Amino acid sequence: MQIVAGIAISALLVWLAFRHTDYSTIWTHVQTLSVAPLLLAVTLATIPFPLRVPRWQLLLHSEDRPATTFRPLWQSIAIGFAANNTLPARAGEVIRIGAASRLTGIPFGTVLSSVAIERVIDALTVLALLGAGLMTANLPAGARIGNGPPISVVATRTGVVCAVVLALALLAAWRRPTALALLERMLPSGRVATWLVGFADNILRGLGAMRDPRRAIPVVVWSLVIWSINALGFYLAFKAFHFNVPISAAFIVQGALMIVIAIPSTPGYIGVFETVIPAALLLYGVDKDAALACALVYHLTTFVPITFLGAFEAIRTGTRLRAPTTAST
Repeated sequence: MQIVAGIAISALLVWLAFRHTDYSTIWTHVQTLSVAPLLLAVTLATIPFPLRVPRWQLLLHSEDRPATTFRPLWQSIAIGFAANNTLPARAGEVIRIGAASRLTGIPFGTVLSSVAIERVIDALTVLALLGAGLMTANLPAGARIGNGPPISVVATRTGVVCAVVLALALLAAWRRPTALALLERMLPSGRVATWLVGFADNILRGLGAMRDPRRAIPVVVWSLVIWSINALGFYLAFKAFHFNVPISAAFIVQGALMIVIAIPSTPGYIGVFETVIPAALLLYGVDKDAALACALVYHLTTFVPITFLGAFEAIRTGTRLRAPTTAST
């Protein structure tokens, strides 16, 4: 069902992105791009993958076993993200966890927990940067979407909401039993409510592992570095296409992409970049065809390095890039 839904959603996004498109204009924008900032953008988009290793080492740290070395974790990250680019149903996540368990000897469940914590931290970090980007977007004061309020007002309000959600998440993790009891009271009894409370409990338990400042502070710093560098890659891609936009545009695009990527789609997120980037840049008055050309080039050029690096590490370690069966997981 997830595969079918992903194909359907990607097809819809592709249709939305390319309808009313002038392909000759897109090709003209591609021909006039500046190569140097684009190459730097691709480099900066690839650097965050190895930078995930020191953070993962912190999340996997235990007094009961020796520190995990860089190499097996890097290999697992590269293999997992390459698999996500080529296999359906986000199979790369399970392959990454399985590869890390096999290459490091750490139990599968322990690695799984560390990745779950990592995902929550990533989401909160990108949410915080998205909020900062929206509150400092400096959008045209009179710009509106239809008859709605000014875009600048909507952006500021959304930024405030992001900041409040982040603060509430951290507070809930600090007072997990109270937060879960409050959630149970707010929801009507039933199977869905039970599932939602369990889901919230898993997330808050993951955040609860960050209560130790000696581990939490470095993890947060690494997270900010990873996602700031990633956003800078977007910004340089915009510069390669001569878009006159502030750095806040990169944080907005990055946050919007993470939200939409959470929805099922095809391997490699076909249609996601091509829909989200033009829509976000429309806030800054960037021409749709020019933004679509940027999205296509950025998506393709940043897709290649990690996919090839992951394939290389899969061959090197004997890891099979295939969707795992229930028995093998």
